[in-house]
Amino acid sequence: MKPSEMIKTLIRQDQGYSGKSVSFRPGQIVSGKIVKLFPNQTAEVQIGSHKAIAQLETPLSANSRYWFKVQPGEGMIRLKVMESGGQASMASPVVSLLAQLALPASKDNKLLLQYFLKEQLPITGETLQLASDWLKEGESFEDGLRTVKELIVRQLPFTKDVFLALSSVNNGESVSVLMEKLLHQLNQSELTARGQKISILLNDFTQTAREKSGGLAAARLSAEWLSTKSQANSLAAFNILKALELVKGETNEEMALKQAIDSWSQRNHIPGQPAIMESIKELLQTNQSEKRQEFILNLAKLSSVIDNFQVSSGQSQALSEIQRILSNIRTSQITFPVENKMIVPLVKEAMFLNMKNNSNSGNRFLSIFGESELKIASVTLGRFLAGENNSLAAMLQPQERSILADLKNSIQAESIFNVDQQSIKAQLKNLIQALGLSHEHDMVHFLKQPEDGSATKWESLKPLLIGLLSEAVPFSAKDAAERLLHKITGFQALSQEAGPQQHFVFQLPVPLWGKVSDLTMQWSGRKTENGDIDPSHCRVLFYLNLEHLNETIVDLHVQNRIINISVINEHEGMKALAAPLTVKLKESLAKLNYKLSSVTYHKPETSGNSLKNREPISSLVEANQFTGVDLRV
Repeated sequence: MKPSEMIKTLIRQDQGYSGKSVSFRPGQIVSGKIVKLFPNQTAEVQIGSHKAIAQLETPLSANSRYWFKVQPGEGMIRLKVMESGGQASMASPVVSLLAQLALPASKDNKLLLQYFLKEQLPITGETLQLASDWLKEGESFEDGLRTVKELIVRQLPFTKDVFLALSSVNNGESVSVLMEKLLHQLNQSELTARGQKISILLNDFTQTAREKSGGLAAARLSAEWLSTKSQANSLAAFNILKALELVKGETNEEMALKQAIDSWSQRNHIPGQPAIMESIKELLQTNQSEKRQEFILNLAKLSSVIDNFQVSSGQSQALSEIQRILSNIRTSQITFPVENKMIVPLVKEAMFLNMKNNSNSGNRFLSIFGESELKIASVTLGRFLAGENNSLAAMLQPQERSILADLKNSIQAESIFNVDQQSIKAQLKNLIQALGLSHEHDMVHFLKQPEDGSATKWESLKPLLIGLLSEAVPFSAKDAAERLLHKITGFQALSQEAGPQQHFVFQLPVPLWGKVSDLTMQWSGRKTENGDIDPSHCRVLFYLNLEHLNETIVDLHVQNRIINISVINEHEGMKALAAPLTVKLKESLAKLNYKLSSVTYHKPETSGNSLKNREPISSLVEANQFTGVDLRV
């Protein structure tokens, strides 16, 4: 089952309750049959599967069907029969009602009104008009009808933005695909400061774990190249970058530095931030015989910029080198223009400080390399770090192999290779926050307590996308950003409270080792006093397309802290593969005060790729029916 199919199934189950309660609002139009007449123009009216005692505006006949418009008033329901009746004897009551609502009797409008009647949805002229307009622009009329019903059933704002958001969740592409498309569009455009932040986030979201580890290694190799602590190590790191083809084979250090500076200035300058790279660029441009005074001024400017960085490690060395060059130029102890062998170490030291300025600088620095070249190099480095490929080391000299070996040991010791429950939990929480799924909650919290630092959460993807849409960006980039924003908003709309029950639905791009997969997940259960889902009585359902096991669905039930798990996967030996892990799972759950009752395995249906007809899937959480929790144990 694809994620969109699973979500559709969730929604179909949620909508099953819609006819179990009814409310009447002024302006609403209903089709009703007069069952019994009472004195004072009151009557029992059958509306769908419901009966109500209503005050009639005009005398009517028993056992006849009419179109009624709900009138304002307190207490008893007040119904006014619409002109032209709409009795069952009429040839086309649907056409008659459309005419009274000033809507054309088109095929789509007839189907729309018939759908409202069949599903017993509240009808108003405004609702039908809006729905009719939205459905004309949609790709699938049937999917659009279900989305309209979802808006009404969940009592969500009946607006086009919310309609598009739910449509995106039901039928649109996955989060990771939308991210890839937006990133591609941003890479084709001149980025604003906000666009650069979005690009950095999307790059992180769409990288595999192998690329992330390889990218980390590439950033550290770049830092080693720029470091002036050891000339031998710096040259060795530079040669490794050449072997990875991040630096072209015929390029020397001076040329590579100039190319890096030009690339950084074009793609990474954010207004308001210290501009070391721009200062270096200006310095190199004025290192010419007729620009001696400009060179001295730019050298002093670079000194000031570096001083403002407030970096302790290495700062004094860079500043002292600048002061030495300034003094020697003024006293004519060195010739002007300054030789490259004196300028290159200073430039490298300044660029090294720029990389250390904040956590994102190393990743941004990697943009000096070509996008496709960096991706290939990251994969190559990632495979080497995981021991999958040693051909890289065979191409290098002993000093270079030693640096790679040290790099491998240091990265393997870090959390990027950890798969324990705490690191996975932290990663999921970080992904949820970085996507902006809690943006509105964070914003309200910030308005109440602005001093607690919540404003930093406004740098998550959703608020950045909202801001990007207000900027002058190319239409293709704006359209891609809007689609991704609708996807995020749609999942927020599906996450809601329903009486004592609470539901949280989301889709996250999860970096597996060799691919990025979309994790679609629903949590549901009754609320605790503090508003959280009760961990003793809940249900968790998730879908993940794994790298080797492919499509996998896990349906987890918790009742009185007793857990039953159903796994759906087409792999022949799934049960045998998982058997050795079941004991460990049982022990780990026991440490958390849970008891594992059973783990069952099922294969998907053979017809098509949809699993929605299987019992474990078709009986998904009925989010708005809160009579109890599924007790299958």
